[in-house]
Amino acid sequence: MRTIVYRSKHALTAATASIIALAVGMAPANAVLQISGTVGGVSVQCADQDFTCDQNPVAGQLSIGDQTLGGVQFIGSSQTQTIGPPSNKLDTSSFQIINNSGGSVDIALAVSGTDFASPTSLFSASGGGTFETAAGSTIDLAFYADAANAQGADSPTDAPGTLLFTGSHVAVGLTDTFQLNSGTSPLVETGPFSMTLLASGTLIDGGSLVGRTQALVTDVVAVNEPGSLALLGGALFGLGLLGRRRRVRSKHAWT
Repeated sequence: MRTIVYRSKHALTAATASIIALAVGMAPANAVLQISGTVGGVSVQCADQDFTCDQNPVAGQLSIGDQTLGGVQFIGSSQTQTIGPPSNKLDTSSFQIINNSGGSVDIALAVSGTDFASPTSLFSASGGGTFETAAGSTIDLAFYADAANAQGADSPTDAPGTLLFTGSHVAVGLTDTFQLNSGTSPLVETGPFSMTLLASGTLIDGGSLVGRTQALVTDVVAVNEPGSLALLGGALFGLGLLGRRRRVRSKHAWT
């Protein structure tokens, strides 16, 4: 029997975040997009444009090469951050995670980005993947936003701010595809803010997780600046005066 559990959104967490100084080569002084994880007791961390670990030179795109951690093989890991308008997006995906360690392994991952655009009014969160020969394996996904714009993913459990959505799944059978969706819900941010994705669970020996994805998207509301409105009002007023003068001149021409 498949088990999917959805839990409440908008619950405050007690986690605090720290700003990470990762000035390696061309890396920014403060990470904007970063990932951290613990796999079978082995820890890993990488920041966007830290070229000792990030294989993608494009800012906002963090790619980590294929590697084996604690006997677990990761193939094709990619994280992206898009700052709006019209939308803010934080995404993470891996092509395949394979456990050849000889035993069940605990996995915890966090991906976080800062300086997302505001104002916002809505968010939507989702995640999914396919377990293969992994019955009994588990996964928990969580999605956060932080109005203080604190950097998350300093550790695999570092998620500052407010819990927006969370869900879990237990694998059954030889293959088992799961999908978790929050739908669309209110999220009001009035200044730069951060978003963080958490994923944790266990993967049994010989099991794999294919096409793991997780995404958090918010809108960016269009705002008319007061200066622009004043300029438009002045232009309309000027057109009104011009039209009046033309009408007055036309009247005098016939008298």
